[in-house]
Amino acid sequence: MATTRIMPLHISSGKSPGKCIKERLAYIMDPDKTASGELVTTYACAPKTAANEFMLCRAEYLAKTGRDIPNEIIGYHFRQSFKPGEITPDEANRIGKELASKLSKDEYAYVVATHTDRKHIHNHIIMCSFPLDGDHKYRDVKRSATDLFRLSDELCRENGLSVVTDPQGKTVTYDKWLGNKKDLSNRDFLRMAIDAALRLDPDGFDALMRMMEELGCRIKRGAQISIMPPDGKRYIRLDTLGPEYSETALRETLDGHHVHIPKKPRRNYTDSQVKRLIDIEAKLRAGKGRGYQVWAERHNIDAKAQSVIYLKENHIGSIDELEDRIEELRSERNRLHASVRKTQTRMKEINRLRQAIRDYGRTKTVYTQYRESGWSPKFFDEHRREIEAHKKAQDVYSSLDGKMPTQKELTAEYMLLREQKSRDNAAMEELKPELTTLNHIRYNFHILEHDELPEQRTPRRDRREAR
Repeated sequence: MATTRIMPLHISSGKSPGKCIKERLAYIMDPDKTASGELVTTYACAPKTAANEFMLCRAEYLAKTGRDIPNEIIGYHFRQSFKPGEITPDEANRIGKELASKLSKDEYAYVVATHTDRKHIHNHIIMCSFPLDGDHKYRDVKRSATDLFRLSDELCRENGLSVVTDPQGKTVTYDKWLGNKKDLSNRDFLRMAIDAALRLDPDGFDALMRMMEELGCRIKRGAQISIMPPDGKRYIRLDTLGPEYSETALRETLDGHHVHIPKKPRRNYTDSQVKRLIDIEAKLRAGKGRGYQVWAERHNIDAKAQSVIYLKENHIGSIDELEDRIEELRSERNRLHASVRKTQTRMKEINRLRQAIRDYGRTKTVYTQYRESGWSPKFFDEHRREIEAHKKAQDVYSSLDGKMPTQKELTAEYMLLREQKSRDNAAMEELKPELTTLNHIRYNFHILEHDELPEQRTPRRDRREAR
């Protein structure tokens, strides 16, 4: 399923407009990410001179309007990510160009680059904010993000690709995704901003920091990296946001050596969740004070009460019944997970077959000409991509002994599988809260089981009298 994002490109402090746009374009057109530049397409500009042509549009706009705004927006960066295994790089690039054409209405120059360095194929589109006629600038209004994912979804449906059916605010502007909550602390804002940026798979720690700057944050580098939120009054060190947000942890996450676990803001926790008991003695030995002890004792009282109430309401009368219920939920979760994996494998195979059918029909004429040329090396060099695509399609046909289903049959099967996968995923989501709660209760029982009962302890007064 395709997800989208829109990011305005401002002039960075201490850099010229031309250098800023050149650096952004160089990143998206990186040959290592775009199959040596074969997956780069443009409109009203050339890949090697795109930055200069963007600046020519800007110069014409300034000459006509006389407007020169500090920290102005010189372009817009659109990102379109596809589900792994659902699309080929060439098809993604074509869809990206169609999306850019519809967004810009062919009034603005743009560059479309398809990256294949991640598990999911994704498009980067940088569009000049200055029009070709120099009369007016592109404006990122509130509905721009909505228009972006609406157009993207339309193109995906036209090409038989899945779309996000319940976006839950993740494809709108960052402020709206955040919910415009006024009770968020600056630390919570930074954590949520980093979490959102990590979901977009930035290419390294420096790319993550650039994304934070694009949100309006200011970065201070030194022995420890600090970030100031857009409306903040002071810098906040990364390592004070929690162990998951230190520079070391973030670098390990981006390198694929660590799984990032977001920290929820305090206001997101509810009393309906069964809490886990705290080992107070261990916390005190670790240096916690009297105030923490008082809070932890109250927390543990709540956790015990919640555990007992939950068990009574759900008619679980013993540890054995609790273990049986947990095992039952785990078995069901594993079954659903196996079903989803099997469905995904078949959907990936269907996409491979559909692409083979498209490639075969698209390249059949070229391959016939290649055969009629007597397998000319010169003709091969001129039409290498089409010929290689045709050979791959032939291999797919051969593997099925020529019994290739039709596009209509494959699409119908794909739609059924997608519905089945959605049902299985929804069922797994329904299992999670109950399984988490029961695991918390079992943990609480294990803690209580090893605690010494009050009547087994000898009061201090009795011990003194015994002496």
